[in-house]
Amino acid sequence: MSSNNPFDFEQLRRMLEQLGFGDAEDLNLEELIAQVNRMQASGGGFMFGMTNADRDPDAAWLTTLTAAKQLAAESGGDPALHDEEQTAVRDAERLAQSWLTPVTTFAETGRPGRAMTRAQWLDATSDGWRAVIEPIIDGLADALQRGTAGDVEDAELQGMSQMLAPMMKSSASLIYRDRLKRELANLASDVLTGTEIGFNLLGSSEVVLLPNNVAQFTRDLDVKDSDVALYLLLRESARQRLFHSVGWLSPQMSALLAHFSREITIDFDAIANQFRPESLEGMSIEDVVAVGESVRGSFFQPASTPTQLEILERLEVLLALVEGWVDHVVAKATSPWMPNAGQLEEITHRRRASGTPVTSVFAELIGLDLRPRLVRDARNLWAAVEHQRGLEGRDAVWGHPDLLPTKSDLADPLAFTAGGDSHGGVEDDLDNELRKLLGE
Repeated sequence: MSSNNPFDFEQLRRMLEQLGFGDAEDLNLEELIAQVNRMQASGGGFMFGMTNADRDPDAAWLTTLTAAKQLAAESGGDPALHDEEQTAVRDAERLAQSWLTPVTTFAETGRPGRAMTRAQWLDATSDGWRAVIEPIIDGLADALQRGTAGDVEDAELQGMSQMLAPMMKSSASLIYRDRLKRELANLASDVLTGTEIGFNLLGSSEVVLLPNNVAQFTRDLDVKDSDVALYLLLRESARQRLFHSVGWLSPQMSALLAHFSREITIDFDAIANQFRPESLEGMSIEDVVAVGESVRGSFFQPASTPTQLEILERLEVLLALVEGWVDHVVAKATSPWMPNAGQLEEITHRRRASGTPVTSVFAELIGLDLRPRLVRDARNLWAAVEHQRGLEGRDAVWGHPDLLPTKSDLADPLAFTAGGDSHGGVEDDLDNELRKLLGE
């Protein structure tokens, strides 16, 4: 199968010939529609370019993960780690924890620091990525099925719609996973710590560093590699303390992503219009595949429904609050001990604003873009909360999602610190939906 095309053209051609259509070059699409209708009426069906492995979710995911690891290794190698690298990470992590303990009420996770290769990070986050991605794939497939099965109003297009329904539903996973394996490979080649993306997909509270990627990152920096590693471990340790201590945080993020997936829609009428009867004459299989490619492109358009936009805004604010809290806490932790902390902080901010795979992966996959300015606003807010309520009062804000600042609070942190709960106890439909998803 072509890496740029979800459909195996030659397999498609052979399949059509086996169905009795003769030379696919001279295919009569009206006859194809009639034949597909007969097959569906008899309980049959077909899948374009699908293998048995593609139909098995476990095998399909393993194939995607393996392809991502291969691409990551090809992009710059993935050498095994030496014992001294593991020892250095464990020692630096212990030092980082000792600096963090006085500046946060959230306790250590009790797990030693660990160095990982790119492939090990992909393996460790595999279940986490699958939990994020498969609802999106299901949402795409459901949107395609809805569009092909019932959203096309023109009766003359129903035959073509029924033909496209199984093809598009079966191809949704192939299409998305083809994009995903490249995104994961790029991410694995760039990510510096286990949860740098802002989500904890490790399935554990381990503090993880990827030394090979860190060495690549520091190659052109005028700063000691050991200082960069320690600073990154401080950030990672702080983030893991937060995820470990705030039990609702990761489930809330997952619930928002799941709700986003259910809201996926595709304008199938616009696609089906390309198959109007007056266009069928002279249309080749290549034309059919080209229409499939237009569907492929529509999968990755930005969110457009009001609910999706609201979900993405909530996710962005939640990620900003996490990263702003990490910025604030790490600045306090390094202040007495690290003279070049300001330089390292600036390096981190430049990386956040540079559009690396770490900062763009969710923008590519679902249209979620974390703006650096929002993170700065969040850091200022946490500083204001601590000034007004003290360290314990600052961390107590994480006690329940209803206590968290909103987007408007980030723009006016003093009002939040003075007023406490800015939500006023009012819940909207999305709040209620999240409560159901979280089992509250």
